[in-house]
Amino acid sequence: MRFIKEIVLLLLVFNLLHSNEYSYKDIPFQESGRIKPIETYADNQLLILYGKKVFEKDQKKITAVDWILDSFTKPNESLNDKVFYISNWENSPEVEVSLGLDKNDSHKYSFLEIINGLKNNQELIDQLKNKSEEEQTSVEKQIVAIYNKIVYYDEMVHSMICLLPIIEVNNQTIKDYLELDRSKVSYSFFMRNIEKFRVLLEDLLNTKEEEWTETHFDLSKIAMQLQGITQYSYAQNVKIIPSENEMFDGVWFSPWEILNSVEISDNQIKLLMHYENFFSAYLDNNIDLTNDYASEIVRTASFMDENLKPNLLVKETRFNKMGLFFKSMLCYFLAFFVVGVSWMFKPNFFRKASIYLISFGFLLHAYGLSLRMIIMQRPPVSTLYESILFVGFILVLFSLIFEYIRKDTIGVFIAAVGGTMLHFIGLKYAAEGDTMGMLVAVLNSNFWLAIHVTTITIGYGVSLVAGLMGHIYLIYAAIKPNDKKELTKIFNNIYGLTLMALFFTMFGTILGGIWADQSWGRFWGWDPKENGALLIVLWHLMMLHMRVSGIVKQNGFAYGVSLVNIVVAIAW
Repeated sequence: MRFIKEIVLLLLVFNLLHSNEYSYKDIPFQESGRIKPIETYADNQLLILYGKKVFEKDQKKITAVDWILDSFTKPNESLNDKVFYISNWENSPEVEVSLGLDKNDSHKYSFLEIINGLKNNQELIDQLKNKSEEEQTSVEKQIVAIYNKIVYYDEMVHSMICLLPIIEVNNQTIKDYLELDRSKVSYSFFMRNIEKFRVLLEDLLNTKEEEWTETHFDLSKIAMQLQGITQYSYAQNVKIIPSENEMFDGVWFSPWEILNSVEISDNQIKLLMHYENFFSAYLDNNIDLTNDYASEIVRTASFMDENLKPNLLVKETRFNKMGLFFKSMLCYFLAFFVVGVSWMFKPNFFRKASIYLISFGFLLHAYGLSLRMIIMQRPPVSTLYESILFVGFILVLFSLIFEYIRKDTIGVFIAAVGGTMLHFIGLKYAAEGDTMGMLVAVLNSNFWLAIHVTTITIGYGVSLVAGLMGHIYLIYAAIKPNDKKELTKIFNNIYGLTLMALFFTMFGTILGGIWADQSWGRFWGWDPKENGALLIVLWHLMMLHMRVSGIVKQNGFAYGVSLVNIVVAIAW
């Protein structure tokens, strides 16, 4: 009976993992070579423009994915949305003055406000056009960055206008000829049925205006609407249609690129129709129907491009929603305060509470890294942001091991401080856009990512634990200099951690040389990455030699090892 229950449970889990139903948050976009769900794409765009993943409008909070779908389906309205945040932290106060903006406390402006400011300051724009990047001042570079955002936003919000049902066809003769069962259709519909529509247009052109019937007048209006929409054909930065041409394997195109191309495949036409229905359902606020068409989009796109894995789209959407790393940082931060309380009263109770908090945060941290590995299909150490998360994970892991051995809250304290700090630093890089970007060519090897980069990154983590342990020793030595027994225990921990850190960093550096030989044909080139890795190894070797030779005693060794955190930061 128990065996049957387990089988049923496994089948239910399998069904959940391989469900054929998707939500509108899962539809695939390609950006910078990577296929991602629209939710990730929306989060990235809103972070870059607005600085947050939630847009506030009319005192209402709108999720990034709903914001971007509203922008796609109501492009003209979105130009009035105050989505551009000109932060005083990132920009000089002169930027708003130079753009001719009426300053407000929120420092948030709409597309139209900024574009009008640029038009009213044409002299500044002309100056920037004639200057190279090296000649531009800091303020001018910031203005150029804002201008680039404006241009990108304009293309983005108008990228789907060709798929929206905004062309009215009320004439029954035209509807019958085009086999229409509705009154509003898209620009895409006319392009797909251009042969039929061309016959109507030729009749319009061949008929004198004084002989026009009501049908001719309606045709003229439709032609003018089509001409008006064509002005947005430049909006090609949103890639949603996979190519089926071997020459463009793995490349996706925007709707405008597909509609302007000479040849359109049957699957591309099918996908365009799904998107038209999707946007129509979204405009009608019919979420169930919207999700149905989203499922059709995912299935069709995955059939067209084998690199698209629908189950990974769903996992990434869920991963975005869970916010695992923020929650783990919160656990580490709370553990720090609980550890402090344990040093004042009820040490047993609050020590256990801090361990539970750290452990729970560590599990969330580990789960987040595991999901990233599954989604990206590679080890989580390929970018600076990922290495910060992974080093933080290693730091907390080794700190918990030492806490298990010592049971004196020092391990918990190091885990709480190091875990919180590294998560907080990671937030800065997470705010810069997509944290799951494509690998650069030299990193595109799961074997070397798993062996070399992971090894040396573990060395970073252990080095930081050793450095923090060195700080603990120095603080304890200043408070209780006569407690030689406890100081010796802490010193032994520092010594052991330094040996482990030396092993991982030296072994990782050697593996890096082998990788460099395979990639570039040489073992060593004195580039900054190689020098940084070597610097950590040399620092550990120097401190160990100084200790063995008697040049430094316990206090000197602890002081030297405490400085390794700076060396790791430089190398990083």
